[in-house]
Amino acid sequence: MCLACTAVISAGGGAAEWTNTAGLAVNSYYSSNICRVPNDEEEKLVGTVTPNVNLRGEGARAFVALDAAVEYNTLGESSLECPQGGAGFGVANRETWVPRINFLSEFEAVENFLFLEADAFAAQNSVNPFVTGGDDNINGVGNTNITSRWGAGARIQRQYSERWAVLARYNYNEQYNSFNQVLGDSQEDRVELDVGMIPEASRFSLGVRGQYSEVTFDETLTQPEFVNRLSRLELRSALQLSRSWQLNAYGGEEDNVFLSSSDEVDGSYWDVGLRWAPNDRVTVNAGYGERFFGDAPRFDISYRHKRTQLTASYIRDLQFPRNIRAADGGEVASDPLNPDVGLPGDPLAGAGGPTFIGQTPVLNENFTLSYRFNARRTTFSVQANDSQQTRAENGSTGSFQNVTAIVTRQLGVSLSGDVRLGWRNNEGDINGTGGGLFGQNLEAWTVGLGVQQKLGPETILSLRYLYTDQTSDTDFNTFEENRVDLGLRFSF
Repeated sequence: MCLACTAVISAGGGAAEWTNTAGLAVNSYYSSNICRVPNDEEEKLVGTVTPNVNLRGEGARAFVALDAAVEYNTLGESSLECPQGGAGFGVANRETWVPRINFLSEFEAVENFLFLEADAFAAQNSVNPFVTGGDDNINGVGNTNITSRWGAGARIQRQYSERWAVLARYNYNEQYNSFNQVLGDSQEDRVELDVGMIPEASRFSLGVRGQYSEVTFDETLTQPEFVNRLSRLELRSALQLSRSWQLNAYGGEEDNVFLSSSDEVDGSYWDVGLRWAPNDRVTVNAGYGERFFGDAPRFDISYRHKRTQLTASYIRDLQFPRNIRAADGGEVASDPLNPDVGLPGDPLAGAGGPTFIGQTPVLNENFTLSYRFNARRTTFSVQANDSQQTRAENGSTGSFQNVTAIVTRQLGVSLSGDVRLGWRNNEGDINGTGGGLFGQNLEAWTVGLGVQQKLGPETILSLRYLYTDQTSDTDFNTFEENRVDLGLRFSF
């Protein structure tokens, strides 16, 4: 067990409560087209070993959560040579070790006042989303990058009465990319402030809220060292119409410094919205506003009831590519070997979202949907994402869409089966010239069938077939692949 984590929690006083699980997955993959080429396909077997651990610890004044896994694969150090080079411009890197880590911790240094925070994140993502490769480590193309991030800071949080509260937070974090000669490394100082009345505790509430972020990007082969700053200060208000309904609004000024093709990078902004929460199973937030880049609509829906879970969200906001690549950082929620739409035997899932090469901000219009229905013997799940991105630097656009649907069925006491259908579409337009950055537009379909047999209470044997058909504007990004996986997973 994590000795440092134990010491921190024990220092808070009182007995620590721990829950932990661990596992080991051993898989053998056969690929009919390991280089993912349109012609002269090459077959290959790839083996992986993936240990994982899930840890939760909570004391009177401290909390620690860790989900971690690391995948070793035999392809990373093999002599295999694929013709096109991973990212379309010679990036044929392959990773032998692939991590997936989410870590969160909090320690109450001064009771009801000062809290110390720390977090860490690591996962694989693609270098260039407009070309082949980058989706997992079971192909010879490469085009992979490992993003790692750590952060530490402090939070002052104090409630002075039933209606008034103060929140002030500082965080320093550093992000590293294994392909840093192009993607670069960076450091961020971030400050948040919220002083005022608690919206849920008053019929009418007012407050002041502010944010400041300064990110320093290291020099790369394509850009010198530079600094971006985003800051905003606003007055917030809320009117509690009833227990279920709330009307909220905010307005303020933002002051930003970043490279942009437009003269308008900051200014006044406003937002008006509604919140509806009739019970603890349903929450709906929706609003509309305007910022320097134009309209800024938003909504967030969460619904759960017995066998059904549904979440959906939409937002149009300015984001750094560094935050999109590490989009899952700070969320410790599930076993990294079993993501929401994953299945036993799948390669270790990556994290974050696709985005441009470079570090200048992008305007990201992002929609996400997650749905899950559990029947007596059947489970149906869908996960979808649509991200429309525009680079502030030159107006280049990228469209990234993906949908995955899975049906699992209990076929017997210890036997289950599943069917999977996936669709992915990436398109790019470099400042109106057409075509993806360093590659071309692509569309991919995947169809899979699988069975899982429980050999014991802690052991699962899986056999899975997956077919992928990808088409592109150019031949070197077009391919078909048949993949068969035999896996054994142990839980401890």
